[in-house]
Amino acid sequence: MNDVSFMELLSRYCADTHLKPKSVDSYTSAVRALRRHFGKEIYPSMLCRERVCAWRKSILRSKENPKGIVEVSWNNYARHLAALYNFGIKYQLVMMSENPFNKVRVREPRKPKKVIKPLTMRYVREVMDVCRRFEEAQDDPSKVHPAWFWEVVVETFYYTGIRLNQLLHVKAKDVDLKRMIIITSAEGSKTNSESVVPIADGLYPFIARMMLAAHRAGFKREDQLFNVNRFSRRHRRGETDINQIEHFFKKLSAFCGARVTPHRFRHTLGTELMEHPDRNLRVTQMILDHTSIRTTMEYIHPSVDSMRQALNQRRSF
Repeated sequence: MNDVSFMELLSRYCADTHLKPKSVDSYTSAVRALRRHFGKEIYPSMLCRERVCAWRKSILRSKENPKGIVEVSWNNYARHLAALYNFGIKYQLVMMSENPFNKVRVREPRKPKKVIKPLTMRYVREVMDVCRRFEEAQDDPSKVHPAWFWEVVVETFYYTGIRLNQLLHVKAKDVDLKRMIIITSAEGSKTNSESVVPIADGLYPFIARMMLAAHRAGFKREDQLFNVNRFSRRHRRGETDINQIEHFFKKLSAFCGARVTPHRFRHTLGTELMEHPDRNLRVTQMILDHTSIRTTMEYIHPSVDSMRQALNQRRSF
């Protein structure tokens, strides 16, 4: 039996399970957090459940530790590290028989999904419209250059609710304007499955503009479609990455005075679909690309008015 270091255990696990780069980053982040607390010389076999629980107590946010991490973050650490230990124990890479990260997760507080309010969405569209008009009139980059491109990105998130990674993996060949669909690849999907995203009537003009611009710029079928670098005077990278998208949304949030992110567009769409009187659970599940119907059910939050109406309809005896 060997006794490998955390970094070697991580390396072997990632190679054996063939993880996506984003998943590798998540596992690496968990290992870094552990080594930051226990020291870089710590080996997997040197940890016991008692020490893990003490670590959990020291880093979880509380009244005594207001700068600590939230429950979701701890559970992500625990989930990833438990998987590493299970792998190490199974293949005799760690000199222990019990996984110290088993059943150390904590209950996460249930809160409504954070959505983009209608007034904020109005501000978003006004900001994009002003920036686009400025660039067209002045032929000069605005604060969110190129404004027309980012306007398409915003509306795509608004109308489809797709994940950021899915957007980055959309290629020119994946858009069919005649059938009004976008194919999202398994490579960019969290569920590792290809899916069909309908292009709503409100989104169609924006996607059509993107496809026309891509054609004029000489895009090939396999090229990344939402590539700001091909249209911008400022950006010079090969392909658009997560950092560029997140940087734009930070700017947009500052302009609008409220946090606007791709995932909040997703939460907003899911919430609105499930609040509709004629809601269809299966359709919402397909639109949001959920593998479990339980995930879709999390978007059901009856309003106070609807709950009051239900109480008022009770029979009086």
